[in-house]
Amino acid sequence: MLRLYFLIINCLLCQLCFGQLGAVRDSANTDVVQNTFLRKQPQDAQPPSLIIYPNPAKNKVFLQVTGFEAGIAQVKITDTRGKLWKQDSRLLISGQEEIAMFLSLTPGIYFISITEQSKVIRKKLVIL
Repeated sequence: MLRLYFLIINCLLCQLCFGQLGAVRDSANTDVVQNTFLRKQPQDAQPPSLIIYPNPAKNKVFLQVTGFEAGIAQVKITDTRGKLWKQDSRLLISGQEEIAMFLSLTPGIYFISITEQSKVIRKKLVIL
């Protein structure tokens, strides 16, 4: 429960801090100057990707995520039968993140999927 409150507070702080950086008032005239380096251009958009290492793993994995927007992403771990073993919400600060996960799974084949808005990526993980 405390983790959920922390996540909500972080989201609100990001919204307050970064939500108004898109436009800067020019003092010479009253036009609004757009700050282009804060907006993602369509040509800069990367397809989402996920790298899991080490793979195969025992109890700790790192997820290298690229191509996602800043915000909340859902991380799910399922087995080959579709049974959900772990579900977690993670706050992504930038488009490129590294997420460390500690797992206590029985040996076998699992799938890790990361979902954010309309972007979904899924990769296989082998636990020894």
